[in-house]
Amino acid sequence: MLNFARVGAVLRREMQEIVKSRGLLLAIFLPPLLFTLLPLIGVVIIENTMQGIPDATRASSDMGPLLQLMPELKTWTASEVTVFIILQQFLTFFLLMPLIISLSIAAQSIIGEKQAKSLEPLLATPIKTIELLFAKAITAMLPALFATWAAFLIFVGVGRILISSDRVYAALLNPKWFIAMLILSPLLALLSVSIAIILSSRVNDARAVQQIGGFIVMPIVLLGVAQTMGLILLNSWTFILGALIVAALDILILRLGARMFQREKILTRWK
Repeated sequence: MLNFARVGAVLRREMQEIVKSRGLLLAIFLPPLLFTLLPLIGVVIIENTMQGIPDATRASSDMGPLLQLMPELKTWTASEVTVFIILQQFLTFFLLMPLIISLSIAAQSIIGEKQAKSLEPLLATPIKTIELLFAKAITAMLPALFATWAAFLIFVGVGRILISSDRVYAALLNPKWFIAMLILSPLLALLSVSIAIILSSRVNDARAVQQIGGFIVMPIVLLGVAQTMGLILLNSWTFILGALIVAALDILILRLGARMFQREKILTRWK
């Protein structure tokens, strides 16, 4: 049974450290903002340069696989299809944000405290290991999810202004992306934190944790590339299935991380 008073105390302490670090705040919120606005600016340029191309079928044979998966795109202009493909790709990469941000925060939280000699006094307190890890997981997840959701809302809001095609914008409001943001993103953030906990118990450098843990983004990248090439079609059921798989991985890896995070060895070995 968790003691939420102890969890809350650690959570407040961790959040205060994040707020005090302007560099960390910029690293959390600035990249998602730029990542959100740059593709939308690119959309404006593409729409202006492709106005003369009539329809997707005659525009490019490279769109064939995608048009087979989504035959309704055959009635769209080449500009609309191109903008749709680009924005779909960037929407997929929105799933990278909670992975990368939460991994970075969790690594800094554990290894940074170890290097600053502030983790040992905390481990010497009556707080349970599961309570400590739960608090640190929430600390890493909340900023990552807030930044991801804020970026997604900006993407949707600014997109309404910059995307001239109503059917392209309507396609981007497909329920699958809200499933991805509200269900899959938190599960991915938890997966990233769990991996960071395991790696942090074995290495002494936060950068090493980030580099090794960075491999977890590869499936998302490959997913986006496969969708762009027309090899797969992401829909609501795809994200629901993905959420179930990630949830199962979360349970397994979190349990493994809790076992590997042995406070006695940390107190004696991490010197």
